[in-house]
Amino acid sequence: MISIPPFIPEHPLIEQSAPLEGLTVIGVNARTAGRRLRDRLFVEEPDYESVLKELKADGRNGVVLIATCERFDFLLSKGADADQDYYTALIAGEAGLEQEFLRKQCYCHRGLDALRHIFAVAASLDSLVVGEPQILGQVKDCVRRAQTLELLDPLLDGIIQASLAAAKRVRSETTIAQQPISLASSALQVARGVHGDLGRCSLLLTGSGEVGELLCSEFLSAGIKKLLIAHPRAGRSETAVFRLGGEARAWGELEEALEQSDIIISAVGGGDSLFTRDLVERALKKRKRKPLFLIDTTPSSEVEKEVNNLDGAFSYDLLDLENVARQGKAHREAAMMAAWKVLGQEMQFFLRKKAERQAVPGISLVRQHFESLRTQVLAECGDDAEIATRLLINRLLHNPLAVLKETASENPDAQKILDQALCRLFRLESPGGESAGHDDAKED
Repeated sequence: MISIPPFIPEHPLIEQSAPLEGLTVIGVNARTAGRRLRDRLFVEEPDYESVLKELKADGRNGVVLIATCERFDFLLSKGADADQDYYTALIAGEAGLEQEFLRKQCYCHRGLDALRHIFAVAASLDSLVVGEPQILGQVKDCVRRAQTLELLDPLLDGIIQASLAAAKRVRSETTIAQQPISLASSALQVARGVHGDLGRCSLLLTGSGEVGELLCSEFLSAGIKKLLIAHPRAGRSETAVFRLGGEARAWGELEEALEQSDIIISAVGGGDSLFTRDLVERALKKRKRKPLFLIDTTPSSEVEKEVNNLDGAFSYDLLDLENVARQGKAHREAAMMAAWKVLGQEMQFFLRKKAERQAVPGISLVRQHFESLRTQVLAECGDDAEIATRLLINRLLHNPLAVLKETASENPDAQKILDQALCRLFRLESPGGESAGHDDAKED
C-alpha cells in the first residue's frame, strides 16, 4: 500500500478563512462496501433521475450525486450532522437494504478531507483501477444532471471545476494514466502466451463494467474478430454491443458461450462465483482441453480460485495483471506520489483563490473611503500638492492610529497582532522596539 501524504494548507489562515466548513461527502464505494451491498448497489446503473428528483422535492440544493459502477457519493456544499442520516437513507433505499446495515459501510468526509476526496475521485486516484480514464466524463455527466435540476450552487460548482482542472494536470504531467494501459498490456501479454495469435481467438465479455469494457476494447484492437457479450439484463448487453460491437447472448446461454470462447472477461460485479470449477471443467471437456484464459475484473471473485487447478484453465484477477505489468512497483509508487503532489498544488491554488475572493468586499470599502478623502482634500487645497498630500496622509492615518493607541492601552497582546498585521499589509520590517508610527497625526 502507498501511504497517501496528508494535505496541509500552506498557511493556517487559509483553512480558517476558506468557506469549507459545510463541504461534506457522504457515500460508499466498492472498497468500503461489503459483498451484500456491492451485490445490490454496484451491479445495475443507478436511477439518477429518481434520486435527484427526490432531492429537489425535499428542497435540497448544493448537492451533486456521483454514481458509477464503483461509488455512490453525495457531494454537499452545506452538509450538517443531520444530513448523514438523510443521505445514508437515500443510499439504503437505492440498494434496498436496512439503513443501519448500510451506515457502517459509508464514509463521511468534511472540510478539507471532503475537498481532498473530490479531487482524488476526479483524478482517478480513488478508483479500483488507478488512472482509469472514464471518471472524468462520468463526473461531468453527474454535474450536468445536477445543473439541469438546479441542485448545483456556485461553491460546489467551483470546487468540481477546480478538481477537473487538477485531474487534467495529473493526466498530462504524470504517468498515472499508464496504469490501465499497463493492465491491458499485461492481459494481452498473457493471452498471447496462452493462445498465440489472437486473431484466431473469440472473446466473451460478461457484464459491462468499465474495466471490463476497457480490456475488451484493447483485445479488439489487438485483432480479435469474434466478440460475445452476455449480461444478466438483456438491455445492458444490447447497450454494450452498441458500444463495442459483437453479438449479444442471453444470460441463460452463458455455458454455451463459454464453450465457444477462448478469452473471458468477467465484469458483472454481482459478488457471485459465475465461473465455478465445475462449469469451467465442463467447458474444457467440450473444447477438448483447448485453453481458456479468464480475467476477473471485479472486486469480488467471480472466477473460483479452484479454476486455476484445472488443466487448460488460466485465471487472472487485476492484482495478477498488475504483477505481470512491466512497470515496477517503485515506478507505480513514484507516479502515484507525483499525482498526489499535483493535486496538493491545485488544492492550495483553489483555497488561496477562494480566500482572496473573501477579501474583495473589504478592499472595495477601503478604496471607496480613500477616494472620498482624496476628493475632499483636493477640494480644500486646490493645486497646492505639498499641502494636499500632507493633509491626505494625516487623514488616512488618523483613525488607524487612534485605534492602535486605544488597543495598546487596553490589550497589549492584541496590539502586537495589529502591529504584525500592519507590517504584513505594508511590507514593513517589524519594529525592534516600540513602533514609531503611533504618534498623533494632526491635520495641518
